Amino acid sequence: MLKIGEFSRLSQVTVKTLHHYDELGLLKPSQIDKFTSYRYYTLDQLPRIHSIMALKELGLSLEEIAQVLLDDLPPEQIRGMFRLKQVEVQQRVHEEQARLAQIEFRLRQIEQEGMMRTMDIVIKRVEPFCALTMRRKFLTRQEREFVGKAIERANVIEGRIKWNKASPVEILYEEEFHGDYTDTELTIPVDPTHTPTVSLGEAGTFTLREIPAIEQAATYLHQGDYPSLNEKYLFLQRWAVENGYKLSGTWRFVYHRGPMHHVDPSQYLTELQHPIERA
Repeated sequence: MLKIGEFSRLSQVTVKTLHHYDELGLLKPSQIDKFTSYRYYTLDQLPRIHSIMALKELGLSLEEIAQVLLDDLPPEQIRGMFRLKQVEVQQRVHEEQARLAQIEFRLRQIEQEGMMRTMDIVIKRVEPFCALTMRRKFLTRQEREFVGKAIERANVIEGRIKWNKASPVEILYEEEFHGDYTDTELTIPVDPTHTPTVSLGEAGTFTLREIPAIEQAATYLHQGDYPSLNEKYLFLQRWAVENGYKLSGTWRFVYHRGPMHHVDPSQYLTELQHPIERA
């Protein structure tokens, strides 16, 4: 018989951990002195403690290990547990590889430019929202300004658009290069109970619909005027390609702070959202 301290040295498991395994029923002492409450173990228990340690190395929880070590557990159930753990580990590896790719991208930028880029990209899920939307092909800046004034008139002066004050969004569709126009969907967040259509006369008609979620989007917050946004737009595309993602044909521009807030263009705050998926 081995005292708990001796068994601890042989197994390389702390006395505190052995007490914990005893409480969980993972490894009970071979004998407990009824007078002193000393715990005693045997050499025959070393294989079990080694099994517990090996299964912990595989990432199994103590509860999972207890199930695996049951004598009557069907082999198929054991295989199922290991397959599930395999999927979990593969997912962690995938996440770490993606993180490594981002670090390597940042290092390349530092080496090429001799300075740290201030462009921090965050991958996140974008929730769906209800909005009045209008999709148009804009040929000129003047055309966009005409539509913008019609929207402001319907919203501020006439009150026909009940904007819920969430940030407006533009969705840019560019499955292919158009060159002479931009295919854009204007969206104004509203409550689901809003009037289903709002006519702006020659400027077009808004229709109520739900903008779907983006399960995974690479996002960047840009502070500054709109001309300087183009550089960040191109940079985000480059980031996506170099980090192993497919380029999506759809972009979203979320205008958190812009002309409607009557601030200097240097204070505009625009969020670029680029749907991504692994190539």
